[in-house]
Order: sequence, then structure tokens, then C-alpha cells
Amino acid sequence: MAASERRSEYQTSAAVKPSQFSRATFAQQPTLQLIYDTAPIGLAFLSPDCRYLQINQRLTDICGISVEDHLGRSVRDCVPGLAEAVEGIVDSIMKTGEPVTGIEVAGQRADQIDERFWVTYWHPYRNAAGDIVGVNVAAEEITERKRAQAALQASERQFHTLADCIPQLVWMADAQGAIFWLNDHWYEYTGRPAGEVDSHGWQSVLGDRWIQALQTGTSLESELSLLGKDGLYRPFLTRVVPLRDSNAAVYGWIGTHIDISERKRSEQQIRNARDAAEAALRNLRETQHSLIEAEKLAALGRLVAGVAHEINSPVGTSLTVASSLEQKSELFASEVALGTLRRSSLNSFIETVRSASVQLQDSLNRAVGLIQSFKQVAADRDNSDLRSFDLGDLTEQVVVGLRSALPKSGVALNVQCESNLSMNSYPGSYGQVLTHFFLNSIAHAFPDGRQGRIDIKTCAAGADEVEILFSDDGCGMSSEVRRQAFNPFFTTRRHQGSTGLGLHIVHSIVTDRLGGRLDFDSEPAKGTRARLVLPRTAPAGGLDHAPI
Repeated sequence: MAASERRSEYQTSAAVKPSQFSRATFAQQPTLQLIYDTAPIGLAFLSPDCRYLQINQRLTDICGISVEDHLGRSVRDCVPGLAEAVEGIVDSIMKTGEPVTGIEVAGQRADQIDERFWVTYWHPYRNAAGDIVGVNVAAEEITERKRAQAALQASERQFHTLADCIPQLVWMADAQGAIFWLNDHWYEYTGRPAGEVDSHGWQSVLGDRWIQALQTGTSLESELSLLGKDGLYRPFLTRVVPLRDSNAAVYGWIGTHIDISERKRSEQQIRNARDAAEAALRNLRETQHSLIEAEKLAALGRLVAGVAHEINSPVGTSLTVASSLEQKSELFASEVALGTLRRSSLNSFIETVRSASVQLQDSLNRAVGLIQSFKQVAADRDNSDLRSFDLGDLTEQVVVGLRSALPKSGVALNVQCESNLSMNSYPGSYGQVLTHFFLNSIAHAFPDGRQGRIDIKTCAAGADEVEILFSDDGCGMSSEVRRQAFNPFFTTRRHQGSTGLGLHIVHSIVTDRLGGRLDFDSEPAKGTRARLVLPRTAPAGGLDHAPI
């Protein structure tokens, strides 16, 4: 039977007309009317032929309708778009007597154009005889709930899309730790579909830390080795953090796994490079030590050769003179013994003795001087006593004696001294330093009558130090010569009588005796520059370490 035929049957068989039924029913039952008026949800009463017999104010509020426009009218006339569904529900209830609940309805309010959502509940209404005489309908608007669900679903889709795009393994678990979602990268790495993943597998992989995190609701971080579909294990940095609701209760977990294979390889490469660098440094130090020892041996060899060379000449001369004098003495003695001594022989012997004495004295004096220089290389402690003096005045006094040694070729000596530079130091040692610098420049900086100038400048260097600058514009030194300039017995003019001790003695006096610092710079064709920084008060007795 069609729905329209059923409505006619219900209408003709009813004891009263629908409108009369509505007024009689609700007038005689004030409690029912009170429920309709105070209910927080929309309520309506439909007749068996789907006419509105009663509507409460809440339903008109949520649907945007008026009571006057609906009372007594059929659903098909009021909401034709929902008429077929409503008639079907009412027909089912009239036949079965069973309620129909949880029916969602979508549509528009009468006064708005945006889509709204309601959930409806349909219950039969029976008279005293138990016959179904109408249907009560309850409607609750769920538009905001549906929108929130849609927004949540959209957010989840966006999250899943994002999680599928990042190059990390991502999974989500419920509050108890059971995994219910994994991103695409997980399946790409492991090659296992979702059905093969143990939802509680992390409890065995992460062990007690995961169990503790579930119990306390705290995050954890750990390094794991995960098996890939290629059969290889790779290291991953695993982080698991809890998801909390507005009440701070944990409702789920999210875990990420970052492949740190490259980082591990880089760390291993860094460790290997560090080990190689440390090994190279050890080898370098060993090589440096070997070079230092070799240089010491070479310096010792030069020292012995220098001493032998310097002492050999005067001592050899002395031996030759002594040998000659011995022969003359034997000849003179034999003439005396034979009684054949003549005045000429006596005069010749006397002259020989006088000449030999002079040569012996000169040679031995030279040997004594050399020995004194060698002793000064080892320790210079007796130059002068510690006393107070003015640096400028002392420099001028030393320079007076040096000017007489200037070559005739035209080397100028210029001195510029700051006044009132009082010091408590060793004036003899300071004078010796200036003298050595001066003689070294004269001997090496201006060869073959070359002209030039030598500058000496003194000035204060703070409250406790003074600075002495000694420079010349001579021929300068190569880097190899400059490197060895302070080595004992190193000289480029040994064939001209230089011993190679001058600058070595200077360095020893400045650093040991005077307690200062010495900077030395020289380049070929650009001259030589020495910078001395001395304390105004020298250490008493000089420093304790020996100069060589």
C-alpha cells in the first residue's frame, strides 16, 4: 500500500481528527505540555498521516521555523525535501511499534543558507488502549559537532599527508601504546604491510624505557638499529612523545625514527681523521725531536770545529816558535861547550830569543782571548755589577767609543735616545750588546766599501720596560742565514777571521743576564732590524739557566 493510501486509512480510522487529537491530548496532559515547553532539544508530535500536531519552541529555534506555519500541516507541505524519509520512518513505527533513533538529517534552516545537521529520535505514542496514535520526534542540532569532526578529520588527513612526505619513519599509538597508524615511509623502509606490524612490538624493542614512559607519561629518546627490506640494519634516532588533551591527559603517542647512518659515518670519519691527525702529530713531534737532536749534534760539531780552528792557529804558531827556539838553544849551547861562541852568534841568539818571545806572547795572548770568548759563551756573569743608570746617557757613552771603528767608506751612525730612562741593570752587559750589534753590522752589512747607516733608538715601553731598536740598511740576510744567526760559531765570514760568537753572546746576555726579549728581522737588500725589550729592573744575578 502506498504511503498516501496509508495516510488516508489512518485519517479515516482515527477516533478523532488530527487537530482535535492534538488539542485534546495536550490539554488533558499538562505534564506532557510542560515537557514540550521546557525541553532543551527540539520536540514535535506527528500524526500517523505525518501532520504536525505539536511543536515546541526549541524546535522552532534550531530549525528557524514558526509554530503557526507547521501546526496541522503535513510534512510534505512544510519540508518537501525530507517528506519521503519522514513518511518512511513513521510508516515503519506504525507497523512495528519499534522506535527509530540516531537518524542524522542534513539541510538548511528556513532563515539561513548554510548547511545544518541534526540527529533525530523517533518514538511511538500509544493511547490508553495501547494503539499507536502518533509519533514523538526529538531533534538535536549537531552542526558544530559535525564541523569539529570534519575539521579533525581534515587535520588528521593533513597530518598523515605531512607525515607521509617527511623522510622519517612515523607511527602513532593509543594511550596504551598499541600502534594503529604508520606512515608510507615506514612501509617503504621495512617492506612490510600494516597487517604484519605488531601493534605492541615496541614494548619488546624499546624495553623497560617504553614501559616506564607509558606508566609515567614522559617522552623518551633512544638509538635503535632497525631492519630494512634489503636485510640490513641501520641506526635510527628514536623519539617518542605523548599526546595530551586539554586536561593534560595522555590520549596517544607519536614516534619518529630518523636515519642517522650518515651522521654515524661522519662521526667515524671524524674519529678516523682525529686518530690520523694525532698519529701524524706524534710522528711530527718525533721527527722534530730527531731534528733538534741532529741540530744539537751539528751545533756541537760546529762548536768543536770552531774551537779547534780558532785555537789551532795561535797554538800552532806558538809550537813552531818554541820548536825553532829550541833548535837555536841547542846550537847556542853546543857552541858554548866547544868554546867557539862568537859575538855575532850571541847577538843572533839574543835576537832570536827576543823575536820568539814576542811571537809567543802574541800567539798566547790571542789564545787567551779566544778562551775567554769561549768561556763567555758558556756563562757571562762577571761583566759588571748591578747598578742604576740612565739608558740614554749610557748609550751615548758607548756610541762615543764605537764611532772610531766606523769604516772610512761612509757608514753613518745615528743615535736617538729618549731622556730620563732610569734603569737598575747591568751597564757593562748592555754596552757589550750594543758593541756586538755594531761590530756585526760593520763586518757583514756593508761589504766591499758599501755605504749606509746604522740607527740606534731608545724609548720607554710602558712603565716597567724600555725598548732599544738597532737597525741598518745593509745587505741583509737570507732566511737560512737568519734562522742560524744566533747559533754559536755560525758565521758567513770565517775566512775573514769571524768566530760566529757575536750574536749568540748577544742573545745570551739579553735573555739571561738582562732578563729581556729579542726580536730579529732581516731580508736580503733590505737591511737588518733588532728590537730589544728590557725590564727597567734586571733580575738579580741574571736568570739561572745557562746561555747554551
